[in-house]
Amino acid sequence: MRPEELPDEELLDRCARGDGDAFRILMQRHEDRVFAIAFRMTGSRADAFDATQEAFIAAYRRLGTFRRDAAFSTWMYRIAVNASHDLLRRRKRAATDELTETTEAGHRASVEDTAGLRTDLGRALAELPEDHREAVLLHDLGGVPYDEIASLTGVALGTVKSRISRARRRLAQLLEQEGSSAPSKEVT
Repeated sequence: MRPEELPDEELLDRCARGDGDAFRILMQRHEDRVFAIAFRMTGSRADAFDATQEAFIAAYRRLGTFRRDAAFSTWMYRIAVNASHDLLRRRKRAATDELTETTEAGHRASVEDTAGLRTDLGRALAELPEDHREAVLLHDLGGVPYDEIASLTGVALGTVKSRISRARRRLAQLLEQEGSSAPSKEVT
């Protein structure tokens, strides 16, 4: 069997024995999903690339701590969510510092300019409370089962289901509002 065909568990065993190619295969196998989660969390391709890179570096450094009570993909998605949160906190702190240093309003980026770069879904996701966004992204984008999300986040299974349900309802409302507030084109 070729290394690319091995299950994650076997690749993890090979990583533990020092096989760097095994981790490369794990990265290639999961990078699209990790990037998608990071992109939805950050709303920016550049930030998503940074968060994805940070997530894989963190995973590699912490491979020895992976207990295997959940799937590797679930563990990896949790690290991606954390890396995205960390990056957003750093960006927010840097933006706050920049705004306090800037005295001329003309040098400040407007909220409208920033929001104009995001997709409707990205804007709607950003409006969700962090815990709701995290749950819905892990489940709907990452395919992580409810019980594993509960384990990862340290909350009850019912809470996870409730967060996902509320997040979906709120996303639908926000997207509907976005659609109804779009300027209509006048036909002449």
